[in-house]
Amino acid sequence: MVDSLAALARELYGLQPAEFTAARNARAQEFKTTDVTLAKQIGALRKPSPAAWVVNLLAREDDDGLESLLQLGEQMRDAQEQLDREALRRLGGERRTAVAALARAGADLAARLGHPPTPAVLGEVEQTLQAATSDEAAAAAVSSGLLVKALLAVGFEPVDLDDAVAVPDAPQARERRTSPATPPKSPVQLADVRRRKEAKREAERLERDADAATAELAALDRRAERLALRRSSLEAEISDLREQLRTAETALVAVDRDAGTLADDRKQAEAAAENSASRAAEARAAADALELSD
Repeated sequence: MVDSLAALARELYGLQPAEFTAARNARAQEFKTTDVTLAKQIGALRKPSPAAWVVNLLAREDDDGLESLLQLGEQMRDAQEQLDREALRRLGGERRTAVAALARAGADLAARLGHPPTPAVLGEVEQTLQAATSDEAAAAAVSSGLLVKALLAVGFEPVDLDDAVAVPDAPQARERRTSPATPPKSPVQLADVRRRKEAKREAERLERDADAATAELAALDRRAERLALRRSSLEAEISDLREQLRTAETALVAVDRDAGTLADDRKQAEAAAENSASRAAEARAAADALELSD
């Protein structure tokens, strides 16, 4: 079933974009009475995006150019495994040149068929070709000629191939050639590669720990700075309050002094009042006595 679907898909994905939908529907209709499942699978095939169509065109029409690029990707992955920085720099430059040249070749093929790609589409073609050098699964997807959408490689992560190939389980239309530049590794070489990978992972882990510690230190420094500012503010506030306290204490002493003076004055006034009252009483008694004698 997969072989039959793959063969029909390759036929459809080899058509020009304007012909795809009608041809797909017609082929699905053909199998409606003889193979309902296959008819549904054909009818579910999605029209390739403009960039995917150009890459599919390269897979069919420029097999050697695409194979050279994919072998370059194998060499880059091997250099990455061996942590060969010099080889990676050299191969990276070669890949940029090869991707640009193959994308231009695809643009020329598409233009000759009356579908020149826009700059945006050509950019997606280049992204897809570069992604094909990132891992074997992406290389197989690109070389299948059944690509539905453009691919994108992000760092060293596996390329996302979800819904990227019309028939994911389709057998390869041709066998990939193995690059003669990458002979099988001996057990010793493989052990060295594993040790280098482990050392790299440990170094990356320690670097992440160091970055986290640096970030934590920076956060603590910011907290310390905020606390220092708060302390300065509180010290200034305490200084103001102490000054107010000294002023209030001075005023209290003055009040106590005035209160003491007032108490003494009151005693004197009270004595004077009592003396005046006594003298007034005596004067009144004398006056009353004189009136009675008269």
